[in-house]
Parts: sequence; C-alpha cells; structure tokens
Amino acid sequence: MQKNNDQEALKRQTMGKGMAIGMVMFIPFGVILWLLLDNPGMLGVGPALGISIGIAIGEAMYKKEVSGK
Repeated sequence: MQKNNDQEALKRQTMGKGMAIGMVMFIPFGVILWLLLDNPGMLGVGPALGISIGIAIGEAMYKKEVSGK
C-alpha cells in the first residue's frame, strides 16, 4: 500500500513540474499572439498549450524516473 502511495506522489510531483515547465515555455507564445493579432483573447492560447504539452513532459519525466534510466 505504501509503495502505491509513493508512486502516486511521484507522479503528481513530476506532472506538476512538467506543467510548470510547459507554462513557462508557452505563456510568451500567448503574449506574442496577443500583440501580433491585437486580440487579447489570444493570451489564453499560451497557457492552454503550456498545460497540455507540460502534461506530456511530466509523463515522460515520470516514466524516466520509474524506469531508472
């Protein structure tokens, strides 16, 4: 039971790190779209892309951590 809780905690931690990395990388993308298109609604595109790509990054980090490579 303890091992399962540790795995879940590790997964939450790596997913959080991945989402943070994705947000930092893609928020400027939303700002650039906002400025280029002169549409403040495009600001939301950056965080949305950042979260979705960040989840993929976090999943890859988790798999790498679990496999030990």
